[in-house]
Amino acid sequence: MTAKPKVLLIYPGNKTWGFTYPMGLLYVANALQKDGIEVSLLHLGTGTLEDLKKDDYLFVGMTMMVGEMVGKGLEAARLVKANNPATPIVLGGVYPSILPEQVLANPLIDIAVIGEGEETARELAAALLSGADLGGVKGLAYKKGGSVVTTPARELLDLETLDQDLPYSLLGDIFTKSTVVPIHTSRGCPYRCAFCYSPLFNKRRYRFKSAKKVVDEIEFIVGKYGIRNFNFDYEDEFLVNTDRAVEIFEDLLRRGLKIRWTAFCRFDSFCTARAKYGERFIKLLKDSGCFYLSFGAESGSQRLLDEVIKKDITVEQIVSTSAVLRDHQLIHRVSFINCFPGETRADLEETFKVIDRISEGNRYLALGLFNLIPLPKTAIMERLQRDHGYVPPATMEGWADHIPTRRESVTWHSKEHADFCFAASRMANNSAFNQDFRSYAEYKDFIHTSSGAYPGGYPAYLVARLQRFRYKRRWFYYNVEVIIFAWVRRYAVIATNFLVNSILKKYLSDSAFAALKRFFGKDAWAAGGKDDAGTAA
Repeated sequence: MTAKPKVLLIYPGNKTWGFTYPMGLLYVANALQKDGIEVSLLHLGTGTLEDLKKDDYLFVGMTMMVGEMVGKGLEAARLVKANNPATPIVLGGVYPSILPEQVLANPLIDIAVIGEGEETARELAAALLSGADLGGVKGLAYKKGGSVVTTPARELLDLETLDQDLPYSLLGDIFTKSTVVPIHTSRGCPYRCAFCYSPLFNKRRYRFKSAKKVVDEIEFIVGKYGIRNFNFDYEDEFLVNTDRAVEIFEDLLRRGLKIRWTAFCRFDSFCTARAKYGERFIKLLKDSGCFYLSFGAESGSQRLLDEVIKKDITVEQIVSTSAVLRDHQLIHRVSFINCFPGETRADLEETFKVIDRISEGNRYLALGLFNLIPLPKTAIMERLQRDHGYVPPATMEGWADHIPTRRESVTWHSKEHADFCFAASRMANNSAFNQDFRSYAEYKDFIHTSSGAYPGGYPAYLVARLQRFRYKRRWFYYNVEVIIFAWVRRYAVIATNFLVNSILKKYLSDSAFAALKRFFGKDAWAAGGKDDAGTAA
């Protein structure tokens, strides 16, 4: 019997993130398996490069975004090439799709997949097996004769044709002990946010599965795996089509599917849905199992939202949505970004005013305040290059250190403004600075209602009180206590994720793991390092 051709897929995550679902790779694996290819998957968020098996692979594929994934991916590529220099290294995902020639300038990388990878991977495998010229495969860039060849773009997939039973077995035992499963209900986004990769990567095209297909998929996973916690925030925006969203909620209720779910949404989409369906929309949200929603506000300055960020939302939409969710006791995370080009201290004060407005009496709010990360070829990056002489990384190795943004990289602001932004974000992302707590009991209650978005314990309460004092006076500098606390918390999270994801989930039986969760009162131990759903360990 002829041996099946083998393909290795690598997700270059890290231990800090824990078990993040590599959805793109699972879809690619499913497509390859249909053609009789033996697929294995190495997840570096739970495994290590020591787990990389030496074998005769048809190709080794990786998904990649700029940041630490690049460094991890290059390290894996070196090991593959050391074992067999002829093995093609294929990169897919946002970074190689946007900068294919740059990734192919690296001697370790042979092929870049541009755009969606399912059909491209199948045709690539067939071409490699038959020795055919890769020029006949759409959606590729590859090296040939010392130059880079780019083939015609591939047509976008009809999402209704995607299988609902992905090869979760490739994830090993960690999947069976997971509590949250992502569902891709759509791809792309029709909006134009200047800092986001999506307008370039998805061409502002929004495609979605029908409500029936989404609920069929949920019902299938509930029936086959017994999992009832679902995450819709692995996609760009869940409420773009409000009628479809309502159909999903209604069908979940009609079929009697008792699930819990979370999603990422836009403020204008939420307001549109509520204006159209009224209080029935909120009731459907809650009755269908919604327990957590995430939003990107980006700024409290309407000038920045309109002129720089191109967010196409209003400050009043931010405030009114948060008030509705507060009144209906729905946990919500609202994230802001600072250090935009053209931003002033007055703009930052507008953001602080909005934070104060949405925080008042709101124990169901979690906040994020992050520094801008200029991503390749976004409108923000082009503005920085054009107006501020910013020079983005020219190599893969340069992008590996791009996230998080380093203070010295901010050349588009004065040192004073950049220092203020970085100090504010350092404080904001490690404590509930936006809340007034009169006692530790109030803090404990808040930790419970905010779905664990903030650390528990008396030291965390003291830090929150101190940060509240600092915030009111805008004393963000020399934040030694936050630096120390963040360092301790970071390594505690790393240790916990490693313990839960790499040891307990791997070696304990399902029943023993469930008993341990009950003992520690953890209803949803981490399915990944992503805490937007309030499920981080």
